[in-house]
Parts: sequence; C-alpha cells; structure tokens
Amino acid sequence: MKIKIYGILVALLVCFNIQANENFELIKAEEAYAASDYDKALEIYKSVLDKGYESADLYYNVANCFYRKGELAPSILNYERALRIDPSHEDAKHNLSLAESKTVDNIDTLGRVFLLDWWNSFSNLTSADSWAFISIVLFIITLVSLSVYIFVRKIWVRKLGFSVAVIALFFTIISFCSAYTRYNVETSKNQAIVFSQTVTIKSSPDNSGNNLFILHEGTKVNIKSRLGEWVEIITSDGNSGWLPANAIEVI
Repeated sequence: MKIKIYGILVALLVCFNIQANENFELIKAEEAYAASDYDKALEIYKSVLDKGYESADLYYNVANCFYRKGELAPSILNYERALRIDPSHEDAKHNLSLAESKTVDNIDTLGRVFLLDWWNSFSNLTSADSWAFISIVLFIITLVSLSVYIFVRKIWVRKLGFSVAVIALFFTIISFCSAYTRYNVETSKNQAIVFSQTVTIKSSPDNSGNNLFILHEGTKVNIKSRLGEWVEIITSDGNSGWLPANAIEVI
C-alpha cells in the first residue's frame, strides 16, 4: 500500500513539474512578445506545442506573433486553430476578422440553407466536450424526473416530473447532436489555408491542366479530395479545382 501511495505521489510531482515548466516557458514567451521580440516568442510557443500541449489561447498567441510579423497566412491558420478548440474565443474571432480583411481574395460565401447556417452557429457556441457535459447533465435530469413520475404518488408532482423529463430529453438530444457536430468540426482535416503568395488552380491534378483561377495567401479553402501531391479544393463561393499539396496548410 505504501508503495502505491509513493508511486502516486511521484506521478503527481512529475505532472506538477511538467506543468510548472510549461507555465514558466509561457511566461517567458509573453515577456518576449511584450518586448516585441516575436521570433523568440514564437520559438518558445512552438516548443510548447511540440511537447503536445494545445489550447485555444496558445494558438491565439502564436497567431498574434505571426500577425505582428506581417505573416498573414500563418496568423489566419492559428486563429482558425484556436477557434477549432474554442469557438467562443471572442479575441480570436475579432483578430481573425482583421487578418482576413487584409487578404487579396474577396470571395463571397455561396448561399446556404438558413437552418443549416443557424445550426452551425448554434453548435459553435461552445466546444464538443462542453456540449457532451451538458448532454450528460440533462440526461441525468431526465432520469431523475422519470423516477419522480414513476414512484411519486401525488398527481401534480407526477405531472411536473413527466413534463420536466420530456423537456430535458428534448434538450439532451439537441446538446448531443451539437456535441457530435462540434466533434466532427474539431477532428476533421478538410479545411486549409493557402500559404503560397499566389497559386494557380488547375482543372486536373497535373501541371498540364487548364488554368481555372488564382488564389492568394491567406485564403481559406475546403479540401474535397487528394491524389498524390495534388489536392482538390473548393472555395466558399463554390468554385473548385486542383492545387499542389505544398501550397496549403491544413487547419
């Protein structure tokens, strides 16, 4: 028993030490950023990312460094990564809008079904983990309310329990579907940012294909398919074509 307790204490101390080191590095990065030494701040932030630590704030700070350095595509990429983790991150939303306003391509969004847009906006209110937690809480409320309906004898209490159970079950389904939607967004690899200053979109996955249109640095695209070193993309206005895989960076 003493050996198990000792092992747990050692594990906790190791975790605490790792967290303390990461916090210390993040403080150094913040100091470098405040001193306008964006290269040093980026170096520290990247070293933390390389260790497997991720957060919306970390990607947001990385994006800010790139934005200050005038590197548009990397800043947009990391703002998008911050919002993928935390879609409610208001600072990331604001700064992403500023960065996107400086891109060359002004692509209109193809008209979509209102309900689909509304659902996407609703599910983006929080992360998949938060939606999952909400759905679990609501499901527990549903079970408790059903228990009240089944086991309590007073008519008005039973009616109340049944009503609460129906409402809680409805919102359980809504929150579960929102969690599923957000999970797909957070884990999908079907969106990317153009990193080349200019890239010509081809009609086929080779250099001999016809030139369709040109995209510039910082433009967001959806990945449709892949073939060797080529990627088929579709823009927000519905235009599609092929470009070299090394011209984009997946969000």
